[in-house]
Amino acid sequence: MDNEHRRKDDDISHSKLELLVELQIHQTELEMQNLELKEAQQQLEESRNHYADLYDYAPVGYLTVDQTGDIRSINLTGASLLGKERALLIGRQFIACFSYIDHQAFFHYLHDIFNNPNKVTLDLKIGNTQNQFRFIHLESIADYDNNLCRMILSDISQLREAIDGNRELLNENRRLMKELFRIQEKERRTLAYELHDELGQWITAIRAENEVILSHAEKNANIAASAQAIKDCTQRMHEVIHNMLHQLRPALMDALGLPNALLELRKQWCSHHQHIVLELQLQGELTMFDEQLNIAVFRLVQESLNNICNHSEANWAQISLVREAIENSPVDYLYLNIEDNGKGYDVNQQYTGLGLLGMRERVIAMNGTLSVRSACNEGTEINIRLPIENSNDDKTNLHSVD
Repeated sequence: MDNEHRRKDDDISHSKLELLVELQIHQTELEMQNLELKEAQQQLEESRNHYADLYDYAPVGYLTVDQTGDIRSINLTGASLLGKERALLIGRQFIACFSYIDHQAFFHYLHDIFNNPNKVTLDLKIGNTQNQFRFIHLESIADYDNNLCRMILSDISQLREAIDGNRELLNENRRLMKELFRIQEKERRTLAYELHDELGQWITAIRAENEVILSHAEKNANIAASAQAIKDCTQRMHEVIHNMLHQLRPALMDALGLPNALLELRKQWCSHHQHIVLELQLQGELTMFDEQLNIAVFRLVQESLNNICNHSEANWAQISLVREAIENSPVDYLYLNIEDNGKGYDVNQQYTGLGLLGMRERVIAMNGTLSVRSACNEGTEINIRLPIENSNDDKTNLHSVD
């Protein structure tokens, strides 16, 4: 009996010992798990702080607004851009942060966000009570599950200033180029008149005197031959001056307008380049343009023909000039297309010729656009679009420098 009790006591002691060992092991495991949880918690806190810093000190503003435009959350950068403390912005209307903002544009933008699954952008002009204005850029996407939208807010004032500055420089360059071409045409006109009136009179006088010499040189063969040579030279001089006058100032431009000047240009050009078939197509009302537009189109065609005969190695070319009205546009446009079947060139390589560069400058000066399509052995096509602005009324807004 005593032995049996003793065995039971030993079993109980052994069980207690095993239980104690298990408890100690379990306690150790709990302590290790607790340590791991603390480390994980610390890592989560560090990660949270890291991402919180990234959120708060990002170079752009982050904010969340609801469908009514109330701010639900915003980072420190966003609060700084809005010029308010973050705590004062939560629950406040976004548009209430500015003394000046386009309310209609913002609410229309907000409506678009919640009706568009893609990112929506908007540029807004804002102002404060000191009448200081800035431009902000918004990029937003809807969070449909929570009826919220996430916004990125950035200050683009410097960018807009740079863009506006570049635009002003471009406009100034365009005005200067337009004035340069105007002065150039004036000099050409003056030179043409001097060639016609001054040199033309002297050539006429030489021809008249030469006719007198010819009439009295029947008995002297040497004098007659010299007089005939003078006559031939003066005739050649007359032809050269006539061609120069047409290059400097096409007579038909002043008398009969652009279409007839282009037809005469084609006629003269074809007479000198009979190996090239030149087609000229004119469509629409092409009269009653202001002088600068007439001259610009004529010079563009003239330069194109020079490029074709000097560089293209083509045997066919076509020029079309079409006037078209654009829907919802206050002005009509001229479309000038020049095409040839010559050797072409690689448009991706830098083009060093002055002809195309001069054409581009002239088109820019007239507020137009120019594009080139070409490839080796596939010809060249130039497409030009020019607005017909204020026909017969030059409004370059430049003071005369005559």
